[in-house]
Amino acid sequence: MVAGSKRSATDAGFTSSNFGLGQTLQDIKSPAPSHEPLSASKSPNMSSERVQENQQARKANENATQGDEAWSVAESKSSRKKKRRKLREDPHGYPSINFLDTRPARVQMKALQELVLYLMADGVAPTWLAVNNAKQIDKVVVLMIPGLDRATLEDPEILKSAVSIYEQTASKDADEKVADADTEPQDQTTTSATIVSSASTPNPDISDSPADAPSNSETLVQRLLSRIIEVKAPGDSHANRVHSPLQGMLIAPLSSSDTSKNKKSAEKSFQPTRTSIAHFVHSADELREAEYPIHSAAFTNAHDAQLEATRRVATFQSSGHGWVDTTVTVSVPVAQTATSSYPPTSPPGLSSPTHSRGSHSKSRSHDPLTQGLRPFALDCEMVLTSDDKYSLARISLVDWSGSTVLDSYVKPSLPIKNYFTQYSGITPSHLENITTSLSDIQSSLLSILGSDSILLGHSLESDLNALKLTHPFIVDTSIIYPHPRGLPLRSSLKFLANRYLKREIQKGGADGHDSVEDARAVLDLVKLKCEKGPKWGTLDANGESIFKSISRGVRNDGSGKARESAIVEYGTPERGFGKEATYKIACTTDEEIIQGVIRAANGDPPPGTENESGDNEEEAESNGQGRHDRIPAGGVDFIWGRLRDLEALRGWNIPPAPPDSESESTATNGTAPDSKESPDELHQTASRTLAHLLRLYTALPPRTLLITYSGTSDMRPLLRLQQLQTQFRKEFKVKKWDELSVKWTDTEEQQLRAAVDSARKGTGILAVK
Repeated sequence: MVAGSKRSATDAGFTSSNFGLGQTLQDIKSPAPSHEPLSASKSPNMSSERVQENQQARKANENATQGDEAWSVAESKSSRKKKRRKLREDPHGYPSINFLDTRPARVQMKALQELVLYLMADGVAPTWLAVNNAKQIDKVVVLMIPGLDRATLEDPEILKSAVSIYEQTASKDADEKVADADTEPQDQTTTSATIVSSASTPNPDISDSPADAPSNSETLVQRLLSRIIEVKAPGDSHANRVHSPLQGMLIAPLSSSDTSKNKKSAEKSFQPTRTSIAHFVHSADELREAEYPIHSAAFTNAHDAQLEATRRVATFQSSGHGWVDTTVTVSVPVAQTATSSYPPTSPPGLSSPTHSRGSHSKSRSHDPLTQGLRPFALDCEMVLTSDDKYSLARISLVDWSGSTVLDSYVKPSLPIKNYFTQYSGITPSHLENITTSLSDIQSSLLSILGSDSILLGHSLESDLNALKLTHPFIVDTSIIYPHPRGLPLRSSLKFLANRYLKREIQKGGADGHDSVEDARAVLDLVKLKCEKGPKWGTLDANGESIFKSISRGVRNDGSGKARESAIVEYGTPERGFGKEATYKIACTTDEEIIQGVIRAANGDPPPGTENESGDNEEEAESNGQGRHDRIPAGGVDFIWGRLRDLEALRGWNIPPAPPDSESESTATNGTAPDSKESPDELHQTASRTLAHLLRLYTALPPRTLLITYSGTSDMRPLLRLQQLQTQFRKEFKVKKWDELSVKWTDTEEQQLRAAVDSARKGTGILAVK
């Protein structure tokens, strides 16, 4: 043999040149004829006839072992995936879900959002959950239920009461339908049968034991609660912050590539759209998320208004603590034709008003941006007083034309400890001869602001806290110009002015800010937004409404129709997170929320049918669910709603009293703000909430995925620690360590981290109808 060459396995005398594990198993089961002696097989001078004999023997052996023992053809990884996907995507199969071994102990809320986008839009398949026959899921309903925890869901007494309430309600509804169907008994029978059938639809994931077959209600509970999960609310553990569970679900993040593409395409195709300033007035939900003190007129139902009033009393933001509310009773700004001047007289130290309401009413009524409304830009400067709180020291108010309406220094009622001149621009000489008090400013503002007035500002909640004043109509530039990295971050006024106005502000250095300059920068930013339209200033945002993301999806029925969505919410959903939803259903109670979700999932009856009688029209109108936007038969594809009864009872999101006023809070309210709810009230409210869920699950169309999530757990321990930390930081700037009323050490820091982790623990349910 030539040096350096190698023999093949066949030349070496082996039976097969493809020797491997399969051949070994075949040889064990069916031994091949004995080989020649090793000395002969290794002979380098083996004849070609012997080689042919070996090859023929191998072929004969392979032919004899065809069938189950034959060699299998190796498949690529992608080919195997396609086969598995084909098996899962049975066109006639029923959808189901199964947890995978990769499921974390607590599922991120982002993962729930990704599951929705996977089923309704172009999202990526989840890695913690297997969705069998995903294309057979026609609808997704997401219900936020703050205050609901796992202990409540697994309490047998609460479940028993919930089933009882559900059965009573179902029996009552059935009796009413029978009474109303005297002229069409066959249709009523069909309807009743459909309800019973839908309640007992087989679910591949649940198998009832033949020896102990549960009743229909028990089966319904098992199907609804068979997939309880722990949900982790959005937040930042390093910054010890818990982010909004509303935004965590309803604001979908964009990938970096999508953000770049969308930004370039949006910049090229952007068309300015002049928009009235009323369009940018924030809803009560948006104000609540930004931690504003909220005027009662901002709510459209008494329930939410009462909750906010209770919160304000508990946090010393009520009239008993020097707060005032503008005399507005309408929930939307209304243009006036009044011709009276601003305040007839000005308190000492206030600049005189330069013009009256009537002088510009005519021009305002013809301005398409204001439409007769009166916007005012507001900015305040504060100093630190002896109670270690920030007090008003200057206020500046400018109108739509840029003219100064008010510009006054204010004398705090307590001695000043720190002027913060480098920020406020205020020195002792500025306040030396000032006699204007906070109550004087409040009186002037109450005489200026009415139902046609809109307050403009940047992070205006801090200014309103200093003024101890609320107004229902707010436009905040830190909200209408979202931060490039998305919520909950906010851009500074200096950054926005530089980027969009090409203007340098706050260059005073050691001399501090000028409140008039800041107010005019806010005014010009709002004007620019009105001139350019709602999309202006949002091109850098990394998120978009989940309703908008879903609207780009296409239904799986082959119709090619775009997906539709609905938001069912308290108040005015069209002014909040539901702006991009196809249908907005406003409600005032949890009962109406359930009715609205059922209506959105199934659609409205055709016009002129028996179910669409005048009585039902009036009932829908009275419930806040007027049929101005008729939902087509078959309903929409995605629905989001929120139940509030448990949230109102448990008060998990109500901030505690300030750390130095605990005794005063107890004396004022009779109980501490963080006192626990009574067991009887919790039992009743939780049972009613679960009965709502059972009713909803029964009424949903088949092939619907129901997702519930609580958002967070009890936030009060975290809020209390955050208040202590804020108090410490304020005092630390101006006090010695021994003089601090609050000490913040590593012990408190660890308690804060633990409280953040505990607050982010939520509970959810996944159920396929």
